[in-house]
Amino acid sequence: MISVIVPVYKVEKYLEKCVNSIRSQSYSDLEIILVDDGSPDNCGKICDEMALNDQRIRVIHQKNQGAAAARNAGLAIAQGKYVAFVDSDDTIENGAYLMLHNMIEHYDTDIAICECRKVKENELLKQVEYSKYENRVLDNNKLWELVFGQLNNSSCNKLYKRSLIGDLHFPEKVVHGEDLLFNIEYLAKCNIGVYNEAPVYNYLLRNNSITRSSFNENVFFEIVAKDKAKELVKKYMPIQMSKAELFCFRARMNVLRSVYAADKELIYQNKIDEIKKYIKQQYRNVKRSLKKKEKIEYELFFSLPSLYRRIAKYYG
Repeated sequence: MISVIVPVYKVEKYLEKCVNSIRSQSYSDLEIILVDDGSPDNCGKICDEMALNDQRIRVIHQKNQGAAAARNAGLAIAQGKYVAFVDSDDTIENGAYLMLHNMIEHYDTDIAICECRKVKENELLKQVEYSKYENRVLDNNKLWELVFGQLNNSSCNKLYKRSLIGDLHFPEKVVHGEDLLFNIEYLAKCNIGVYNEAPVYNYLLRNNSITRSSFNENVFFEIVAKDKAKELVKKYMPIQMSKAELFCFRARMNVLRSVYAADKELIYQNKIDEIKKYIKQQYRNVKRSLKKKEKIEYELFFSLPSLYRRIAKYYG
């Protein structure tokens, strides 16, 4: 059985479509755990109504504590041999869990991974042709390389073993990057995994999502998350430290770009000074691994800051 954990908060417009995509899976041995994280709209009521129509659905109601706490609440009662996560405004393709279950069982691996695709609201999606994609068995080192390469570090495109999760949990005090930190802790327990590039998880780009002109100071927590990830890499897989350093460098460049695009550099001057100091110190170490456009961005920032600001605002 697969336990599918869905944290629910302020998604009444999308919730039924999400849950129905799970309920209609060709692999039907599912436990669907809906965690109403104190949602102020009708989500809690919708969850309860759906549970009346499908005995596989279990509902938890709790005070609002965030997605990480909601996932942890689901993990605490999950009874399946395997665990999957779905965000409550996303959907999964029919056949996704059959594919992931067959992968992890056939190759006797510790994790099965698929790909995500970004979709717009009301977009007509092409049906995934499963036969076009092949499975790749990965040893532990290859799994770690994927973390810093092409792998989407979401928890939603993976099938985990409940027994291997054990007492692992999503860090609840982390505003950004809790999936990445959970995955690193889990991969430290893995010997072998299997990966398929079939994009069977649909990540919704909401029409009301953050716009180019908006800014959220939580962006600084990307740095915190990546630094924590680097500490875990040093602990579990020190051979990957150079890639972890690159991760941290890119996180800071991302933050600079966001701050300058929003014209907020004076408000956050102290934090900006710390970031500038860090990337100057680390640039020589990561330069060979940077893409050409990243090197140009770095040079623009330090040599032509006014031009950098204009470009950041345009592309921000």
